[in-house]
Amino acid sequence: MISSLSEQQIQKKVLATVQQGAAHCDGYLSVSATELHFAPFNQAYGLGPYHLKRHDISKVDLASGKGGGFIPLLSEAICITMADSREYQFILAEPERWLELLQPATAD
Repeated sequence: MISSLSEQQIQKKVLATVQQGAAHCDGYLSVSATELHFAPFNQAYGLGPYHLKRHDISKVDLASGKGGGFIPLLSEAICITMADSREYQFILAEPERWLELLQPATAD
């Protein structure tokens, strides 16, 4: 079941780019107490929307955005690893702040 962040209190919302290999898509990344949500501006790209439960996040690291999927271009990104080993990379402003914001949900 997909939940809606409109029913929850959003803690932070920012313009972001999700990147998977060479593919990328711009949209909004928002976080509530229980969920991380990415809403793409264009769903035709097939990158989102994503509804990630915070309790399923196993690790959050700083990362770099890549040109062509492999050439590091930007240092302002985070990589989120889920409990099932899926990874999501988001290019966004203030990645250190997002790292801090998401880290408490991953602590055991």
